[in-house]
Amino acid sequence: MTQAVNGNTKAKRGPVRPAPTALAAMTMAQGIRALDLGKITSESWVLACLERIEQRNAEVKAWVHVCAQEAIEHARQVDKRGRRSVFDGVPLGIKDTIDTSDMPTELGDPDIFRQRRPKVDAPVVARARSLGFTLIGKNTVSRHAIMLPGPCRNPHDTSRTPAASSAGSAAAVADFMVPVSIGTQTAGSILRPATFCGAIGFKPTLDLIPYVGIRSYSRPLDVVGPLCRSVEDVQLFMQAFVGDPRFSPSTGQSSLRRLGVWRPRDWPSAEPCAQAVFEASLQKLGVSGIELVDLDMPDTYESIGDIQDVIMAYDLAREYADIKKYYAALCDPELISYLELGETYSDTDYAAALDAADVCRRQFYEVAQGIDAVVMPATLGEAPDANTTGSSVFIRPWSLLHNPSISLPVGRSENGLPLGIQLVGFLKEDPNLLRHAAQIETILGNQSHSV
Repeated sequence: MTQAVNGNTKAKRGPVRPAPTALAAMTMAQGIRALDLGKITSESWVLACLERIEQRNAEVKAWVHVCAQEAIEHARQVDKRGRRSVFDGVPLGIKDTIDTSDMPTELGDPDIFRQRRPKVDAPVVARARSLGFTLIGKNTVSRHAIMLPGPCRNPHDTSRTPAASSAGSAAAVADFMVPVSIGTQTAGSILRPATFCGAIGFKPTLDLIPYVGIRSYSRPLDVVGPLCRSVEDVQLFMQAFVGDPRFSPSTGQSSLRRLGVWRPRDWPSAEPCAQAVFEASLQKLGVSGIELVDLDMPDTYESIGDIQDVIMAYDLAREYADIKKYYAALCDPELISYLELGETYSDTDYAAALDAADVCRRQFYEVAQGIDAVVMPATLGEAPDANTTGSSVFIRPWSLLHNPSISLPVGRSENGLPLGIQLVGFLKEDPNLLRHAAQIETILGNQSHSV
């Protein structure tokens, strides 16, 4: 039975990965400060990332395309002309479901979309270029870009899963191959990979970043967000891509006083290691002076995962209809079964699920009166075997309800695998949530820097 690492308890660790160089280990914010002070160059930072990719990608398989020469040349140009913006020369990964005009975008289906070349960048990529980021390449996606195991592996133990579908984005960031990557989430595809791999994942409020030029799953659920290694990096990313100064790490202090605690119906199924880390985290937060309030969620919340799945299956069956029609022989049986399930849902079923989600959103405000955020577990436990992608049962409610949520890597199992907690905020109050997350990061620590 796996137990959590707590205090000075000696961990029974699995395989140990090599430590990164100091340059590769920098967070985005640390690198920007080093660039501003002239302590590093953009080229040296990019080269450190590329060297780490060369060292580790054969095992981790976090990248399906690396544009090494283009990245080096871009960084050299930044160094030559001087930095014109905060993010000039910052290395960046892009999930391979997001269109890039100068790199293949195979959408997690290389057999169907091999060497697919979009004519234009997705808006989020165009924004990244305009901000000066140095694009390193495209991050690996799970099979069919859904909850099926793909080639990517967990950087802490390559016999384990990195989850789905932003698997490569999380693995690349957690393994110090790049400080930040852009991912997407429909159920749990940002927070679950981040938790399993030991990074920070942030799912913003729906539509805060345009979901355009990206493989579509479900219009009411699809969200774009960053994976990185510090809350400060999330704040900088969101300020840049949304243009809202309230995201700035220097704008305002957290006023976190009361946290709502939710242990959903699946809480008893969580592994002892996850339960131990969660309870230890609550204890530390309580000792710090934050009031903890157990939430009594409405009965409708016990079926919230089922509501989300109806919407996602219905939409995916329609989004993937041509793939099923023309490329069934290239599709996994699990995908076909899921699409067939989605086909069984009628327009009436879909409308009822959307209505149920609206009811849950209103109920959240009733239950959450007087609290600043919700804290709850992120996953059922440590990353399981690579033959599965694990469960997103604790994450998917917030994809349905559109609340911003963030995963924080706060512990390790005795196998040395990351464990995290999840913090949830209120609709369109993303800057507040991130300020609260920064305060909690200070109290609980951040395990994303540990090898």
